[in-house]
Amino acid sequence: MIRTLPLMLLLAACDPNLPPVDAAISAKARAQTFPVLVPLDAILAEGSRASRAAAAQSELQGRAAALSRTTIASPGTGDLAARGRRLRERAERLRAIPL
Repeated sequence: MIRTLPLMLLLAACDPNLPPVDAAISAKARAQTFPVLVPLDAILAEGSRASRAAAAQSELQGRAAALSRTTIASPGTGDLAARGRRLRERAERLRAIPL
């Protein structure tokens, strides 16, 4: 039963009234000549050339390594409770400002 449904859908898609495949190609396309084939050596040489992104990648990796070696400075005050109190007071002052 499970396999019959896809089979029925495939059979429904097979319409005998479809136009032939050759009718899909226009007369203008048939009249044109074949394209000129060029050697791939020049194109392949471009692919093996070093990209500009490689230089940028090494520079960015160096900057990332320097940033990861640095440490984040600790807050100026060691007392987190005092810092939290100051932040809450500042928030209250900001809320009190009329808009």
